[in-house]
Amino acid sequence: MRMRTLWLPLVVGAALVACGGGSDGNALPDISGKVLTVNGPMEPAKLGITLPHEHIFINFAPLDHIVPEPTDINVLTPDRNPGGLTYYPDALEEIERFKDFGGGTIVDVTNFGLSRDPNALKKISDESGLNVIMGAGVYMRPFHPADMDKVTVEELTQIIVDDVTVGAQGTEIRSGVIGEIGLGDFSTPDTLIDNEVKSVTAAARASRLTGAPINLHTFVTERAAHEVLDILEKEGVDLNHVTMSHVGGSASFDMDAIVRLIDRGVYVERDFLGQAPGSAMGGSRPEQVADWVVELAARGDKYAKRILLSHDICIQDQLYMNQGGGYAYILEKVVPLLEGRVSAGVIDDILKNNPQRALAFTRPQELRKS
Repeated sequence: MRMRTLWLPLVVGAALVACGGGSDGNALPDISGKVLTVNGPMEPAKLGITLPHEHIFINFAPLDHIVPEPTDINVLTPDRNPGGLTYYPDALEEIERFKDFGGGTIVDVTNFGLSRDPNALKKISDESGLNVIMGAGVYMRPFHPADMDKVTVEELTQIIVDDVTVGAQGTEIRSGVIGEIGLGDFSTPDTLIDNEVKSVTAAARASRLTGAPINLHTFVTERAAHEVLDILEKEGVDLNHVTMSHVGGSASFDMDAIVRLIDRGVYVERDFLGQAPGSAMGGSRPEQVADWVVELAARGDKYAKRILLSHDICIQDQLYMNQGGGYAYILEKVVPLLEGRVSAGVIDDILKNNPQRALAFTRPQELRKS
């Protein structure tokens, strides 16, 4: 692993970024207008049908991990893991079914604390022929690194920036989205803890320095969600490149609340779909998802162009081989219910155009002076 020092911009007001310099003396890569996959930058139009929030590989087993993450994480297991998605043959079979339905790109937002494995993601992208975009940053409270209390905003910012511009965990495989950034839990959804504020602030600064988009894991109330957006705006993040996951269908976000979020510029996502019948994790029926889309799209084009749909597949019950919907569930079950109720253009926006805009990089900028 190459040793890296903190960029001077983080310490002295981003002077080097203004001059195009990074920690190793090289210019920060400006890929504005493009998206960043595990195989490098590409034009957004080449993404095709895109799932903006999934987990191809994930392991919820507690880890005594620290920041930065170890370089030797190998999430893959020799057989099936009931507590996660770690068996490569199953993962390949499942995502290839999405490709068979016309899919082009999967965004894997597995990040710090969930056993992110850059090498596994690149391998499966290469073998399947699907584009894969990898996440960065810190997940929700129970999965915070053991040293999260000690890590500074500057250090965490630097780690995320390195993931996007150099490569994650000692590889040259770069993250193309900062997220999913964990916010809240079921017990205290209206309160952000200090480490969450630190995580959001670092994500915001890394986004500003690199131009990378942000995806938020939103287990919070509407009030707390707007508090997070306030933090991002204060740091100079363009909210037009921020996605709020899990808000669609959430009891905390009725349609008026969704509209208020979109009015600030963000994308809103409905996800966690396709659970097997009788799954303890619940989930939405395709009719509910379609009705939600139709109601929001009826508010006008501005709102239709901020809708994202994904499955957030993260448990065995969601896999097609286990009677779940799999990665093709939206295409197989939801889209047919939208046809004739919304225009073909709206469907195309949701499946292709909206994700392309949400995932496109902006121009790197120096940090705002406090």
